[in-house]
Amino acid sequence: MQTQIMGAYVLGEILGKTSLGDIFKALPLTGEPLVRFLHRLPEEVSSTQEAKALILRQAKQWSAIRDLHTLNLIEVGESAGSLFCVFESCQGRLLSDILDRSHQEGIPLSADQAVYLAERIVGALASVSEQRLFSGCLSPERIMVTFEGEVKLLPGILKDLQSTPILASPLLDTYRMYLPPAQSSGKLAKASADRYSVGAILFEFLCHEPLGSGDPASRLEEARNGQQGGDPLPESLYQILRKSLVQDAQDAYADMATLKADLDQLITSGEYSPTTFNIAFLMHTLFRGEDEAQAEADRRFQEIDRSAYQPPEPQTPSAQAPAPPAEPAPAGITPPLQQAASEEATFGLEPEPSRKWMWIGIGSAAIVAVIAVLAWMAFSKPTGPAALDAETQQRIDQLAKEKASLKQAQEDLAAKLKAAEEEKEALLQQVASAKTAEERQRAQRALDENQRRLKAQQEEQKRLAAAAPSTTPPAQAATKAPPAAVASEPTSGSPAQGGSPPQSAGGEGTHSAPSPVTPSEEPPPPPAAAPAKAKL
Repeated sequence: MQTQIMGAYVLGEILGKTSLGDIFKALPLTGEPLVRFLHRLPEEVSSTQEAKALILRQAKQWSAIRDLHTLNLIEVGESAGSLFCVFESCQGRLLSDILDRSHQEGIPLSADQAVYLAERIVGALASVSEQRLFSGCLSPERIMVTFEGEVKLLPGILKDLQSTPILASPLLDTYRMYLPPAQSSGKLAKASADRYSVGAILFEFLCHEPLGSGDPASRLEEARNGQQGGDPLPESLYQILRKSLVQDAQDAYADMATLKADLDQLITSGEYSPTTFNIAFLMHTLFRGEDEAQAEADRRFQEIDRSAYQPPEPQTPSAQAPAPPAEPAPAGITPPLQQAASEEATFGLEPEPSRKWMWIGIGSAAIVAVIAVLAWMAFSKPTGPAALDAETQQRIDQLAKEKASLKQAQEDLAAKLKAAEEEKEALLQQVASAKTAEERQRAQRALDENQRRLKAQQEEQKRLAAAAPSTTPPAQAATKAPPAAVASEPTSGSPAQGGSPPQSAGGEGTHSAPSPVTPSEEPPPPPAAAPAKAKL
């Protein structure tokens, strides 16, 4: 196959063909050579503005999802008028390819394998629903099964395509088969669409044929009675299918968690004993040796020379200049030979002395001058009382800023607490006034999340209160500084010159105490001889 380029990716072999475009293996043109999956959408989808805008909007939501049960979306782009999406890769096959190969080989899925795959699919959907998303376009073409028996979902960026002008297109025939009848006619998908899709896929596992677009209740009754030569559907599985496919039933599943609980109960009861080994054995039976061949093909694909597919860099004017002719003429002499010729053609004149050592001397002198200036600045830096007083004032200003910042944080947190309390009251009213079990459960989950957030904010408020700094007056902060920080030079008002005695930091006089003064330690009175000398 001829290598193709799409966007910033080199396309490799096709992983699978779906009703809505082919899925390729791809390598980025630059960076680490990691194999990705690239889904190229059909031209009919890319050229429909409503469908294009819808896919881009869905991609923005799914690009923020990082879940172990999904092949996380990496990029959505457009190349040559075709939309494409890039997501993570794994060693496996699409579920649609597995069902086709199973039909070709005459190896239908057993009940244990069907229950296992359904439980893993529901678990992946439940994990995504915790992030307030649902697939809305689930089908065997959007599910990947690894050779180790794990299940991963493809990004649900194709949700609600039935609401665009391509609704009647044959491209959506397979797409609509796994949507509820009420939504496949053009309505936007709801969260219940995923539960219906799981039921339709499980029905296909057990009955070895698609559910179709008819009445799901009548199809279930046929399967229950074992019509058309098939085995009767077990009652336990029939009840799970009925509550997922017949959505207007009174006991229909209200959420994905309830459906998963019933499947888990079916497994733990011992009626079915599915394991990962069962699916891994099925994969190696259907695709004999293809897992090793696929791994080797991916390794060779990663080693290709990607630089051959990168666009050429624009040439500079110097690179575009023509090369000089090769004839032995003065204009054709290469630069090294021309330089040698110029050095030898001195014609007996004394060469001009080199200025190399002159520049070295000037540079050395400049470095010495810079070092001398820095040394003078370092040794002449004032270290007396003025500098220390400035450091003390700077520390006081810093403490004041920290206190103001802490006060602002406490005020912001108090506002958040008030908003959380108001939200809690509103959620309590929603729980009390919920009309359906689904609304009550949704409101209860929101209430639990609100209480968790409220508790965290209350703990943060306690921490801020404990971290509040002590309110020390500036005057006391100054007296508690080291001796040099509050000492000053004798002035005309000092006792030695007959002036007034020194005052505290809060007074109008200057500091002259030789040691820090605290409220509990008063300075000793000046000696009696000092006034006598002042009188003389």
